[in-house]
Amino acid sequence: MTQSTITDKFQTTIPREVREALQLKPRQRLSYELRTDGSVVVRPEPALDELFGSLKLRRPVATTREEKQAVREAMAREAARKGTP
Repeated sequence: MTQSTITDKFQTTIPREVREALQLKPRQRLSYELRTDGSVVVRPEPALDELFGSLKLRRPVATTREEKQAVREAMAREAARKGTP
């Protein structure tokens, strides 16, 4: 069993073997799950770049030109709704 101590500021150092097992990186966020039996599960939160490509889209991604056109159309609809010329 690995242990660490909590400081007066409620900080602790994660032991090396735990950091290595969880493949933690500096400044990585952790999530804590409190269980009814009093135990806690600690999980590393994936970095945004690690999530890249993990979602499957139902339609192709819009081109920059299509995105700009969609913005123009949305702005025109909003202006028409407000009565702005």
